[in-house]
Amino acid sequence: MGNSVNLRPSTFDEFFGQEQIVKELKVYIYSAIKREDVLDHMLFFGPSGTGKTTLAMILANELHRRIRTINAPMIESIQDLVEILATLQEGDILFIDEIHRLDKKIEEVLYSAMEDFKLALPYKSGEKVKIVMVSLPKFTLIGATTLDGLLATPLRERFGIKFHFSNYSLDEISLIVKQNMQKIGLEFSNEILYRELGSRTKLNPRITNNLVKRLYDYAIFNDLEIIDSKTLQNFFEFMKIDVYGINELDKKIIKTMYEKFGESPVSLESLATIMNESISNLKEVSEPFLVSIGFISRTRRGRTLTKLGKTFYWSNINK
Repeated sequence: MGNSVNLRPSTFDEFFGQEQIVKELKVYIYSAIKREDVLDHMLFFGPSGTGKTTLAMILANELHRRIRTINAPMIESIQDLVEILATLQEGDILFIDEIHRLDKKIEEVLYSAMEDFKLALPYKSGEKVKIVMVSLPKFTLIGATTLDGLLATPLRERFGIKFHFSNYSLDEISLIVKQNMQKIGLEFSNEILYRELGSRTKLNPRITNNLVKRLYDYAIFNDLEIIDSKTLQNFFEFMKIDVYGINELDKKIIKTMYEKFGESPVSLESLATIMNESISNLKEVSEPFLVSIGFISRTRRGRTLTKLGKTFYWSNINK
């Protein structure tokens, strides 16, 4: 078996899914290299775990540029932003995840940095506030968000390239499973098992990678290099993952909705508070998945369990 469990793709050839985005990126990268210029600023938006960070890193590799990655909540002040921008070199890529969570005052400083590669910094001179302009090296900002509707319009308009990351198909996920299994030195006894594992991942690449890593641990513990159908089923039981790919958090959501709210709609905020869970955990992965398989319905008044969701509760949770 291989020693490495780093399953993140590092080249376009290793990356599956988001075909249109990859096609366009290759064109923009080629053009930037030919023009000897930086790429336009980019906005990546879409569901969590669908390849936004990975493609930003691949893009940096293809351009042979440095990339600095940071989560927006870590930029707490204008000074924090200034210090980050001060470390950039010509052609660098700055990747800001959860960019919709930037403070408005910090956003406003970012505008001139994106548009003119200059920082407009206010300072007090006596009773007056003056602006000093500081030049920056040309760089590419890639902003990523799962909630693009919360992005301020002036910030959104400064991104020349915008990409919507879509959910994955089972075929694409199965290819990711197979590639990752090859990387770690595992194989299935039957080709259909790649789809079997893929179907339990919520069709999400990040969850897929994590599940393959856990299968790797399980195989090492049991001294296995080939996984047959029975072993895979034993692994699913060990991980408490059912045929839908539902995990313990999903079950907790269904249980709370049924037992605490019954037929009444509930907001995600209320649900997160009662469950003592982060609302982002519910909003970005679990809730979209439970909606997609028909267990939860979104209404104007909140979320409700569907007939299928209630049936699952009675057959799998309240046995």
